[in-house]
Amino acid sequence: MQIITNIQLKQISAKDSYVVLHPLLRMLRVDQIKEFLRTHLRRHALQNDKNTMKVILILLLFCQATFAQVNTIQLLGIDESHLVEQDNYKLTQQTAKAFAAMQAAALYDGIAIQLVSAHRSFERQQGIWERKFKQYTADGMTGKQAITKILEYSTIPGTSRHHWGTDIDITDANAPKQNSLLVTEKFDDNGPFAPLHKWMQANAHRFGFVLVYTNDEKRTGFAYEPWHYSYLPEAKSYLTAYSSREAFAFFKSVGVVGSNYVNRDFWDAYYTRFVKGINPELIDN
Repeated sequence: MQIITNIQLKQISAKDSYVVLHPLLRMLRVDQIKEFLRTHLRRHALQNDKNTMKVILILLLFCQATFAQVNTIQLLGIDESHLVEQDNYKLTQQTAKAFAAMQAAALYDGIAIQLVSAHRSFERQQGIWERKFKQYTADGMTGKQAITKILEYSTIPGTSRHHWGTDIDITDANAPKQNSLLVTEKFDDNGPFAPLHKWMQANAHRFGFVLVYTNDEKRTGFAYEPWHYSYLPEAKSYLTAYSSREAFAFFKSVGVVGSNYVNRDFWDAYYTRFVKGINPELIDN
């Protein structure tokens, strides 16, 4: 471990550090590596050395990627090397294959399912979060009020299901052109995407897809989203593998605008109410 300790981590980037350390990581047990990195993470946290904290944390995440199939850097939207292209979006290979089959079946029934969102990186989610936070606070909201408003439809960076490549937002390309697509009323009753919604309710399960944010008054968290589906066979295991503690540590290390209003208690309550506030079919009980 001494050779690792001697590397001046904060003088090189996280990925460069990983390249340097990778041969060493392979020589050690994963529990040894994690304990070493976590010890240094705690030490630099006490010193409030955020630059070094960020590098060490990313090294810890890359370390996990070396030893696991489903890993934290993928679940946080940092790495997308496991994804494939599908209709100009990125999905996991299994999700893309299932989506293509569902898309073909729907087209036979006159529904042209089109992706309007799939994988979304941490950086992209951070941009969405910060844009909304700045807009709402500029309009006179307090930081806490702005976060409450954001959480109606948008997740904290690092917690979005769209980071995984298993989740999709969809509309019907056969519907009349719309200025705004993801509006609840457009999927219900006589809305332009009502035929798509009806078809998905009847057929999505056949291809492994389930609605994430259902119209269930007992469900907590984000508002009803009739356009957001998740590929159950992968997404369920991804949620089980997701580490809320590591996601919080990374979120706090990167200086997201408004993160000073998010402490550990807030994060834990958010995780229970929002991340777990989903269709129970997607939760491994």
